[in-house]
Amino acid sequence: MKQIFTNLVAIDDINISKRDIFVEDGFITTEFKSDEETKIIDCNGLVLVPSFVDMHTHFRDPGFTYKEDLKTGSMSALKGGYTTVNLMPNTNPIVSSKKIYEDIVKRAKDLDLIDIKQVYSITKDFKSDDLSHLKDLPEGLLFLSNDGKGVDDDFSMYQAIKIAKKNNLKFTLHEECKEISKYDYEIAEDVMTLRDCYLSYKMDMPIHFSHVSTKGAIEAIRYFKDLGAKITCEVTPHHIYFSDRKELKVNPPIRKEKDRLALLDMIKKGYVDCIATDHAPHSKEEKENGKPGFIGLETAFSTSYMTLVKAGIISLNDLIRLMSTNPSKLLEIKKGKIKEGYMADFTLIDFDKVYEYKEEDILSKSKNSLFINQKLQGQIVRVYKKGILKYDLNGKTL
Repeated sequence: MKQIFTNLVAIDDINISKRDIFVEDGFITTEFKSDEETKIIDCNGLVLVPSFVDMHTHFRDPGFTYKEDLKTGSMSALKGGYTTVNLMPNTNPIVSSKKIYEDIVKRAKDLDLIDIKQVYSITKDFKSDDLSHLKDLPEGLLFLSNDGKGVDDDFSMYQAIKIAKKNNLKFTLHEECKEISKYDYEIAEDVMTLRDCYLSYKMDMPIHFSHVSTKGAIEAIRYFKDLGAKITCEVTPHHIYFSDRKELKVNPPIRKEKDRLALLDMIKKGYVDCIATDHAPHSKEEKENGKPGFIGLETAFSTSYMTLVKAGIISLNDLIRLMSTNPSKLLEIKKGKIKEGYMADFTLIDFDKVYEYKEEDILSKSKNSLFINQKLQGQIVRVYKKGILKYDLNGKTL
């Protein structure tokens, strides 16, 4: 199938240009000879960017599908401009076996809405020192995590790194020392981040730090990155948007203004690699009872655009790098650039559109958003996956 995307402004991590984009069989190509079957896609003067990739997502499937499932989560992702998500393993049962992993991957593929990557647990069922499940790993696995928990046992983390290196795996880590977090959640994140930065540096291990939220943690990451450690990190839209809001229950919590400013500074200086949503669906009753976390896929681009680009902290190219190019590299997928040989995963955006995010428009099964009834700028209009239209603002998901 041949396609020409026309009447657009194309923006990726490097370029901004008015040009036609040629697609053949789902991949960007150089100009080809059109025929009567070539499809012309008019983008109506909108901005076309590489679709977003989320390094940190919860779809609650299996086990908690009253909050979200693979289909509703995928629909929510598309509404936010995403065609790839990286799912955390804290489901029920926890993703600690090939059977559970392969079931999720198969069902996601059968849905054919977005590309779904599944993370595997570091310790079996999140027990502190059981690594027995890492003896028989599923094919295609890339990341290990105990997200929602830190790996408190130092020796278990050390052993897990040795196993991961042998199997060419990487980590995406929730940094929280459980015993300390009962008393001081800031130090709890800082201490474990320091430990794992050191292990990354000393053991030459690729480690990605999830939802970094404190000044101390991001400074540790900066220090060890400068030493040459194979470290990458993400921050969330809510940690760079809000500060000093203890009533907003999320894990890690909304921090102080000093922490938010430190994150913004490190984004500007290039030490932050990704913006990741930590999309965390919960029921209304659970949120009322203090369950931590918020949905974020549908609003991540608009809030990040307003916080970072409109505020003059980074360029639009930089934002695409954080939301598409860099996470694509980490997940080892051919996305994130408008370049020959890359997948034709495109998101069309109306940057001038200021819209009100209403509860009735949310496509996630859960409605626990921080931004309901708020006015946001930069609306997702259409999303294509390998050149196939998957979402249209007027027609919702197709």
